[in-house]
Amino acid sequence: MDRLGIQASLSFILLIVSYLSFYYALPKRTAFARYSTLVLLIASGAPLAVLLVQESLREALDANIGLGMAFMLTWAITGVVLLVSLVLWINRIRKKR
Repeated sequence: MDRLGIQASLSFILLIVSYLSFYYALPKRTAFARYSTLVLLIASGAPLAVLLVQESLREALDANIGLGMAFMLTWAITGVVLLVSLVLWINRIRKKR
């Protein structure tokens, strides 16, 4: 597997882990929360997935700025979701005390 494949796999794994952490940090895990988290996960990973497919079909050897932007967007979304889930976990722990 090449470097791009490893980076993409790790990005998707981190994105999934961050949304799982967010879902389990929610105070009420209803069906609406489950489906909305799933829709947000798919919407967050879609730009990177689409540009990865386009990159694999492209035969040019130059840099693809759009692919880099898609990686940065995915990493930014992952970071924000992880921060929000961390805040929710801290609030949950404080309420238990």
